[in-house]
Amino acid sequence: MTGKAGIFDIVLNRIGGILMSLLSNVKITDSHVHIGNLKHFDFLDSYLKNYGLTNINLVSLACKGQEAIAQNLICVLYKLLHPNNVYAYGSLMYPYYPLDNNIPDECNFVEQVKKLMDIGFDGIKMLEGKPTLRKRIGVPLDSPIYDDYYSYLEEHKIHIIFHVADPETFWDKETAPEFSIEKGWFYGDGTFPEKETIYKEIDGVLNKFPNLRITFAHFYFLSNFPERAEEFLNKWKNVSLDITPGREMYDNFSKRTDVWHDFFTRYQDRIIFGTDMEASMFQGGPSDIINTMRRFLESDDKFNNWGFEINGLGLDKEVVEKIYSKNFESYTGSNPKRINIDALLDECLRIRNMAESNRQLYTCTQEIDEIINKVKAYG
Repeated sequence: MTGKAGIFDIVLNRIGGILMSLLSNVKITDSHVHIGNLKHFDFLDSYLKNYGLTNINLVSLACKGQEAIAQNLICVLYKLLHPNNVYAYGSLMYPYYPLDNNIPDECNFVEQVKKLMDIGFDGIKMLEGKPTLRKRIGVPLDSPIYDDYYSYLEEHKIHIIFHVADPETFWDKETAPEFSIEKGWFYGDGTFPEKETIYKEIDGVLNKFPNLRITFAHFYFLSNFPERAEEFLNKWKNVSLDITPGREMYDNFSKRTDVWHDFFTRYQDRIIFGTDMEASMFQGGPSDIINTMRRFLESDDKFNNWGFEINGLGLDKEVVEKIYSKNFESYTGSNPKRINIDALLDECLRIRNMAESNRQLYTCTQEIDEIINKVKAYG
């Protein structure tokens, strides 16, 4: 039986079919996709097949802690099974929280990156700037503990997708959306770093390592501040912004369409398409998110969705093509890296040993064993 959400999705698909004729053959890479576990592979298969995408990039959240111990392996396994149109960005793993200055050698950040790149990851995903994780880790983003890590990424031109801060409303009890409170993303209780504090830490990182190649996720949460976004891009020439929703971003864009049209045109080489799919499912299904974003970028329509009026930017085709795929490929290349199966199996066994030695993680060994079997069957 088709429920209300399903009917809504169908209607949007039909509307989207008319819309997509604007750029029916455009190449689209969703640069910001999450996967929770092996059971989600079928969803990703459908997502790749049915929503007009050419490529996707899976971003790991292994940095979240023990509960995410298999995240890097899950992402790279899906990439292994879809070698021509799936990229994957790996994530650091932390031995404990909060950090101190004596991280064990086996968790050395530089060695972790070397291992991830050897396996065949295409870049690095950092969630460390989200206030919940920044609080949990307990050290500033520009702490010397990260210096060798950033230096290595800079030297080897490894691309980072970096989640830093959150919408400013999440710090204000009067304006915080209900979902942010439900998810533990209300930061106004005095125990979380302030948004400006986190921004100052990023300035500290970039002052030390100005040639880092970073895409700041969710538009660096500056969609309500076009002048500040412009200043930021002018100051740091190697950074870019992705337009992965939160919905508030598109509400803010729609309130100053003329300003943002000029901004997107001026900085057309530094804006990247992404959806936050899987993690964004609470915001709507795939067709809802993709069609809304495409309509916003490609047309100058005024339409109601997500609880507010969205005013499209009506960008030129050349601009949209860069945002959809070319800008991401400028970091990664037009083809995903190939997987080193031997290196992947070694990492699977290392992670399995970690899980097996920790009673709290023992249940993860079944999932890791399944990953190992799939890798061996592929190889």
